[in-house]
Amino acid sequence: MKWFLRIFAFILLLILGAYLLAEARLKPLNDAARAEAPGSFAALSHGQIHYRLEGPENGPLVVLVHGFSTPNFIYQQNVEALNAAGFRTLRFDHYGRGWSDRPSTKYDIDFYDTALVELLAHVGIDEPFGLVGLSMGGPIVAEFTARYPERVDHLVLLVPAGLDLASADSASTALLSTPLVGDWIWRMFGKSILLGDPQYDEAERDPDSKLQGDVAEQFEYRGYLQALLSNFRHMPMSGREETFSRLAETGVPVLAISGDADETVNVSSADKLEARIPAADIRIVEGGEHGLNYQEHSLVSPWLVEWFSQ
Repeated sequence: MKWFLRIFAFILLLILGAYLLAEARLKPLNDAARAEAPGSFAALSHGQIHYRLEGPENGPLVVLVHGFSTPNFIYQQNVEALNAAGFRTLRFDHYGRGWSDRPSTKYDIDFYDTALVELLAHVGIDEPFGLVGLSMGGPIVAEFTARYPERVDHLVLLVPAGLDLASADSASTALLSTPLVGDWIWRMFGKSILLGDPQYDEAERDPDSKLQGDVAEQFEYRGYLQALLSNFRHMPMSGREETFSRLAETGVPVLAISGDADETVNVSSADKLEARIPAADIRIVEGGEHGLNYQEHSLVSPWLVEWFSQ
């Protein structure tokens, strides 16, 4: 029994040591690191938010909200098209992503809603604007619009999470939700899990249909994986039918775009969304994957310009 306890204690020390060593190797996200970032920063209630306000100063505004793990550069191709069409665009990195601070807190829907409200106030936006939400950004912008319908004139949901997620009931999801065990697994293997997403395999894609940034860079700084894990535990990516029903009640025009080859958000979400928002314009991109906003930007960007020009 004594030998068993000693071996068990040794294993625990190894596990704890590996966790602490992995954390110690990360860099702090400080002002020196942020000097490399394009755009601007806003000091909000939970820390610094990195944002980019671009395009004609007097153009109608479109705000773009990104998803779970990839920062605001995921919208680069769409922003270029919108700016060229005369629109002003505002995009930003969620807390915990990109160049924004990584506060240790509960990353739930209220947290994201507060950040968006505060950023709009910082930038001085008081007129109705167009709003786009990608993947996890879908339920974020749907909730924002349901709470403040007078602020949004047109809404776009790109491969929106919140309804039918491929991994919603998987064993790995349950494991990561488990305290301590999930924390250790995510700290040790989270990077491999995320970068193993087929979306990031871009070897066969044309250069102008690839991500216009390095998604792995944010892994170098402390707090990124912890923020995603908190998000994972406190903001469900499925079962948010009530949010979309309240969105429908606002009467704000909704365009929703899904891909029938999306391995993250099941294309069946489109039918469920249509049932909740019968007036929505639902479009399915044949062969479209989870990154269709930039991978299929030659199709999607003109749709955005057309929608926000109404």
